[in-house]
Amino acid sequence: MFTKVLCLGILTVTSYRAVPSQTKSTCLDRHHCETANGENVSQLGLAVSRDLLKNGEVKYGDILCVDGYGCRLVFDTMGPKAVRAVDLFVYEKAQEKAVGVRKLKVWVIRPKIER
Repeated sequence: MFTKVLCLGILTVTSYRAVPSQTKSTCLDRHHCETANGENVSQLGLAVSRDLLKNGEVKYGDILCVDGYGCRLVFDTMGPKAVRAVDLFVYEKAQEKAVGVRKLKVWVIRPKIER
């Protein structure tokens, strides 16, 4: 059950693939590439800019919904230059080009924590 749905506003939306130039030198393909929190990259996930994590607006494991792209799990971090941004994981270069750089509305959904 979800209890909080918060609009983060209009963020920069880009995409990335599991290639060394966009991730880290050890990433060979989608089966051999770990995210910042130790998960394997997946089309179900995305990376967020460090400022969103640092100020607590977003946490690893949150679900972000991006206008036109659906909902994905936060499991990775973008490079230090990114600000108020999300990076959707994609498998193909054509998908990456189709996303491009956009300004879209993004929501965070947090699951209810039972105590």
